[in-house]
Amino acid sequence: ANVVYNSGGGFYIVAPNTASTRQALSEAVAAIEQKLLDAHGTTLFLAIDSVELSRDALLHRGGDNLGRVWGRLFDKKEVKKNSRFSSLLQSDYERFFEPSQDSGEVKVDAVTGEYFAPGEREASDGELKPIRPLTKQQIELGKVLKDFDAIIVADEPLPFFKEKKHIEPIGLGVHYYFVKIADIAKAAKDLSQQGDKVTIVTLNDANFLSSATSIGNTCRLEFYGGNGMKRGLTFEDMCESLTQSNDAFERMGVLRMDVDNLGHIFQQGIAPERSSLARMAALSRSFDYFFSGYLNTIWQEVEPERSFIVYSGGDDLFIVGSWDVTISLAQRIHDDFKAFTCQNEAFSISGGIAIVNSKFPIIKGAQLSDGEESNAKRHLCGGSDKNSLSMMGMALNFDKELPAVQKLKDDISAMTQSEALRKSFISKVLLHWENAKFKEHKITNVKTYWMVAYDLSRMAERFKNALGAKALIEQCKTDVASSGTRLNGQPITTDYHPLELWALACRWAELEIRTNK
Repeated sequence: ANVVYNSGGGFYIVAPNTASTRQALSEAVAAIEQKLLDAHGTTLFLAIDSVELSRDALLHRGGDNLGRVWGRLFDKKEVKKNSRFSSLLQSDYERFFEPSQDSGEVKVDAVTGEYFAPGEREASDGELKPIRPLTKQQIELGKVLKDFDAIIVADEPLPFFKEKKHIEPIGLGVHYYFVKIADIAKAAKDLSQQGDKVTIVTLNDANFLSSATSIGNTCRLEFYGGNGMKRGLTFEDMCESLTQSNDAFERMGVLRMDVDNLGHIFQQGIAPERSSLARMAALSRSFDYFFSGYLNTIWQEVEPERSFIVYSGGDDLFIVGSWDVTISLAQRIHDDFKAFTCQNEAFSISGGIAIVNSKFPIIKGAQLSDGEESNAKRHLCGGSDKNSLSMMGMALNFDKELPAVQKLKDDISAMTQSEALRKSFISKVLLHWENAKFKEHKITNVKTYWMVAYDLSRMAERFKNALGAKALIEQCKTDVASSGTRLNGQPITTDYHPLELWALACRWAELEIRTNK
């Protein structure tokens, strides 16, 4: 077998197309589905399927090629996702369709929302109760993940590591130990006796491989996004301002991003005559190097004290932090990803940020940011789609709209904080935006035009000495009455009405100048 790709919750393997291989795959799929169902109910599902790969496809003969094979595999995988656990429906019909025979109130996990299995014992972690034993194990694992050097992967339990954190996901017979380099050196003799039954996986440290390989086990280097947190941050800690007053407005940002059109890139991004397994593996590996590896560098350089990588790998990421930090991270990730792909227009990335209270349930925050990300994926700007960041329910193209709106936000924020511009300007813009009753980026309440002109003209008359503020107010009035090709006097490519962009800039500025009072 050859692993073409393995990251981000997905994998692609090339294996011999023999009866024994097909039988082994069928048995593995059945075992994984059953064990996933036993552990998580219908919450999680792994779609595994296969297609035949011919010599003609590899050699681009007879009208077939790897891109088409990849397309067929994508289609089969989507069908599998839409028929979850179909192989178990007949053999375990009652479990899916018959009412539960349990009497009394059904217990629900306080963290995951999963139901307790009949007879499953309760666990707790501080104020979190009741939780399932599996949830308790994951909480303990989370405490270890921020501070370890390597993973020991073994085919059977290792008694010499029995004191170390150990998991065997859903009982599949593969054991993982999370250890420090000193632990490996101390157990070198025991590890070497295990031979190829043990694999040493080094995280984010290529220098360790030279000493690890001398032990005699299989060794490999992988990247892991999120290691390196200097202290145990809570959500409240991350939202604290390090540069402003102690009374600065505090909110948490939940950021999710992923690569646009990834399936299309794999199916049609490589010319048929140049398509090969090696090139596909290189493309997949490069994505993972960026999201699992280089993302740590971005995080460390932007603001590691006020953010945390929950997940990164494959082609997507999930980061929490102070709301302003997540915006900065999204912009830096986009810019560096474009540089990483040599400004190739075929590659882009979109993301969504949910801005919530630090005590807001993180699962719900993840759902909100997923909705924002979907909004970014649907966004159109000047004939181009995706390549956008969505927050506060409004998506902006990273290249064409976001810089202009951010510049306008900076002007509004600076003038308001210096008291050259009154905060009432923000509230007036937002009031007119709300009353405009937009439909497909057009004002349907036509009274808005003369109300904006009247309101802002009156306000501008009161700014005789603050020329910058007066000019800003006059420009807002001009933009709202224009055809929509300029923002704050500068040309902009957008499908939005200028009042929509002014309103977003005002909402963004308002978050910066607000206090907790």
